[in-house]
Amino acid sequence: MKRFGLILLSSMVVFAEDLSNIRLLDGINQMQRSIELAKEKKVDQADPYHFEKARANKEVAYILASGMDEVGSKLFMVKSFSSLSKALSGREELDEISFVKAGSLSTIDVESLNSKLSYVRENRGLNCAPVELARAEAFYEALSYELSKPEPNPTNLVDFYNKAFADLGLAIEKVNVAKEGRLECYTGKAYVPEQAKAELQTKQEEIAQPTPEAPKPREEPLKVSARVHFDFNKHSIKREYIPLLNEVVKVLKENPNVRVRIEGYTDDVGSKAYNDKLALSRAKAVKDYLVKAGISEDRIEVVGFGKERYIADNKTPIGRFTNRRADFIVIQVPGQ
Repeated sequence: MKRFGLILLSSMVVFAEDLSNIRLLDGINQMQRSIELAKEKKVDQADPYHFEKARANKEVAYILASGMDEVGSKLFMVKSFSSLSKALSGREELDEISFVKAGSLSTIDVESLNSKLSYVRENRGLNCAPVELARAEAFYEALSYELSKPEPNPTNLVDFYNKAFADLGLAIEKVNVAKEGRLECYTGKAYVPEQAKAELQTKQEEIAQPTPEAPKPREEPLKVSARVHFDFNKHSIKREYIPLLNEVVKVLKENPNVRVRIEGYTDDVGSKAYNDKLALSRAKAVKDYLVKAGISEDRIEVVGFGKERYIADNKTPIGRFTNRRADFIVIQVPGQ
């Protein structure tokens, strides 16, 4: 990894020194190769915030190059290499950012964007939503750059604003889930529900009793706020939910008497038959992850509900994303 770092840093220096002569397409291709090489070395897992910012800055550079903005494109190429260098060096800290002052433009709400960005940065977005925060900041800086021009490109203004706004919306959702569920990314330590602690204590203090008639299982939501969302028409687990699922694994391992049912859901797009199948596939994907992590298969049930039990309005992209989910329900037999 150290040798790889020296190679990447050297290429970045050469790139910066040749900035005045480099062809835009060659620069973007060189940047893409560096990003792919970094991913092979798992830099994206070590520092997802700076790695994703490198990718987003490259995307901005391409957009600006397409609009014949040579200066802006090269500026964001350098930003991309800088972010990749930080990811490689393990600098897991927020980048400094200059907030945009609200202007007279009616097409964008800068104050709302500033408020959302401040909230995510101040509420452990680096830990709980690093990918979304990184992308939002890259497009926010692209918006700031466009606004600094004497004659901003109106198409770019709206595009950069919408991209930053959408990623901040996803980041806020993750931060709030982590905050309300007291997840490890927010608190800095693993959370074990008080109910689980009490049940373990009760089990240790119990005196052997004759086996009574088995009562019906008691069902309730998992106390760790564990809801996984999916991309449209997909059942694969998104990388950013892996830390959340790992926390579920820890809770289940610490509480071997707990069984869970995983319920899969979809949005309202498509037929009922197709969505029923997709919902079940989402639940099974989550179960497979838990089983691979060491949870016994007989402790997990799965069910797909498809086009029902919505928790958000399907009229908006965010609402549909919210409905495409897998929820955890505890199935616990009292006295076990």
